[in-house]
Amino acid sequence: MQIGFIGIGVMGRPMALNLLKAEHHVTIYARHPDKPEVQEVLNVGAKLAPSPRAVAMASDIVITMLPNSPEVEEVVTGPHGILEGARKGLIIIDMSTIAPAVSRKLVQTTSTREVHFLDAPVSGGSQGAVNGTLTIMVGGEREIFEQVRPVLEAMGKKENIFHVGPNGAGEVVKIVNNILCGAIAASIAESFVLGVKAGADADTMAKVIGVSSGASWQLSNQFPLRAFNGSFQPGFMTDLLHKDLGLALDLAAENTTPAAMTALTRQMYEMARAEGYGREDYTSLLKVLEQMAGVKVRSS
Repeated sequence: MQIGFIGIGVMGRPMALNLLKAEHHVTIYARHPDKPEVQEVLNVGAKLAPSPRAVAMASDIVITMLPNSPEVEEVVTGPHGILEGARKGLIIIDMSTIAPAVSRKLVQTTSTREVHFLDAPVSGGSQGAVNGTLTIMVGGEREIFEQVRPVLEAMGKKENIFHVGPNGAGEVVKIVNNILCGAIAASIAESFVLGVKAGADADTMAKVIGVSSGASWQLSNQFPLRAFNGSFQPGFMTDLLHKDLGLALDLAAENTTPAAMTALTRQMYEMARAEGYGREDYTSLLKVLEQMAGVKVRSS
């Protein structure tokens, strides 16, 4: 299948590589084509286009994987954007995490050109992207979802690809997921700093809690891989989680729903950003709390 891909970054690079492994023809657009991750994708068979418009002209499906709502809007509807090169029946799959309201607005715009639009944000981080085991939550027309399912299965785990409702629903589910992601990770960081400060061993706590009521995916996977070994390599950057928690607060305000814990959690990641950890993994919040307590939580 002829697939366009826009957003060759920490997540987009391995996703595009997996599409190529599945023998799809991939055309990409990159603002900085000389970056190593872009060159890697080109070296294994992708073609480079000079604009999102040119990507659309060469594709049956265009996937976007971008940091925020304004960038997605610009790429889709801006000058030399996807819609300028779109033909009737083109399918846009936005796999970014953006505001549900923006996603719904893009549906209204694209539908006037008889272009289909799905919001399909993902969970699983860079490791899931590399392994092709992402969870994908898709909002939009079910018929179009079924049509693109083989493409999604090149990037996600088959049983973890969900149609969750109409346009915008994918973004809502992803935002709810990331509220929990941020709050659970912040709780792990805070509790483990306290445990070490009070004399407990980090490895012992992780082992015991991993089979107790405090167990979580974050503790079993993200913290050992990104934090307890001292690497803090993303993963999922602090800046992006902070952005997503802002989307959550906006969504709560739109729906007149209290979100006090989400607001506090976002402030904790603001602390990590203030310390310069914005482009590190979001588990770098641990370092902020370590500095405040005067201890380090590391695997032995």
